[in-house]
Amino acid sequence: MAVLYIKDQGAVVQKRSERIAVTKGTATLLEIPVTCIENIAVIGNIQVTTQALHMLMDNGIDVSYFTFSGRYLGQTGAEFSRNIFLRFAQYALYNQTDRRLAIARDIVSNKISNQIAMIKRYRWGENDHDWKADIKQLERFRGTLAQKQSANEIMGVEGICSNIYFGAFGAMFHCDFSFHGRNRRPPRDPINVLISLGYTFLTKEVSSALEAESFEMYLGFLHGIKYGRKSLPLDIVEEFRQPVVDRFVISACNKRMMNRYDFEDNGEAIILNEEGFKKFCREFERWLGGAGGTNFRTQIKEQAAMLKNTVLKQKPYKPFRLEEKDRVSGEL
Repeated sequence: MAVLYIKDQGAVVQKRSERIAVTKGTATLLEIPVTCIENIAVIGNIQVTTQALHMLMDNGIDVSYFTFSGRYLGQTGAEFSRNIFLRFAQYALYNQTDRRLAIARDIVSNKISNQIAMIKRYRWGENDHDWKADIKQLERFRGTLAQKQSANEIMGVEGICSNIYFGAFGAMFHCDFSFHGRNRRPPRDPINVLISLGYTFLTKEVSSALEAESFEMYLGFLHGIKYGRKSLPLDIVEEFRQPVVDRFVISACNKRMMNRYDFEDNGEAIILNEEGFKKFCREFERWLGGAGGTNFRTQIKEQAAMLKNTVLKQKPYKPFRLEEKDRVSGEL
C-alpha cells in the first residue's frame, strides 16, 4: 500500500465514491482507491474534507500534518484500542526510577553503538578523517553511562557523543554538499534539510506504531515529561536515527539521487524545491519499505510490540541495533 505525501499548496483531499482524490482548482492531481492507501502526509496549506476524513478513519488510515517547512504537527486517525492496563503499567514503570533509568541507559548506549557502527561501516581512506579516535571517544563515553543517575546526566552523554559522531558523519559525504554539524529551525544547508525532514518522517512512523499499541505518548523513559511534548516517540526514534535516516541521507547524496538542483534559497532558509521534495519522499518511502535491505516500517512496529511486552510483562527491551559491516562509500 502507498503512503501519499501531498505538498501542492492549495490542494484539496476529497472523497470520490471509494476513492481519494487530490484536486487543485479544476484539475485532478491524483485519484486512488482508499484500499491502496496506508497513510497520508499533508505538508503546508492542504485541505482535507470532512467526507474524506470519515472514509479514511473508517478504513484505519491516518492523516499526518506537517508545516510547509516540514515540522510535524500531529495526526488524525481512527480511535485506537484503549488499553488502559498498558497505560497503568507504563505509569508504574516510570515511577520505578531504577527500571526507568535502566531503559534510558539502554536507549542511549544503543544509539552510541549505532553511531560507532555507522563510522566503522564506512570505507575510509588512509588520509581521511581520524575516525578511530572518534570511536575511542564514543566507546569511552558509552562506558560512563552505568554511573549516570538521572535522565539529564544520561542525555548529557548522548549530546556529547552526537557531537563527536557528526564530526565523522560530515566526512562521509562526497557530493555537491558539505556538512559541518547539525543546525535546524530552519536548517541552513542541504544535508541538514534532508536529515531534519527524515527525522520528522521517522517520528511520524514511530508515533503511529506506538499509538496503535495504546501507549501514553507523553510519558517517556529517556525524554521524561514536558508539557505538550510526546516524549515516548522521541525515545524510540533514537534507535532508528542512524539505521534509517543517516544511512539514507549519505546514500542519497553520495549516489547523486539528491543534488544541488533539488534545493532553493527562499531568502530565509534552504528548502527542497517541488521536484526535490517529491524525489525525497519517493526514495525515502522505498528505503522505509525495504530497499536498503530492512523493512523499517515493519521493524518499527515490532519494536513497539516489544516495548509493550517490556511494560506489561517486564521482559527486556532490546533497541534496534545496526550491525557493524563494511560497506563502500555511499552504501551504508
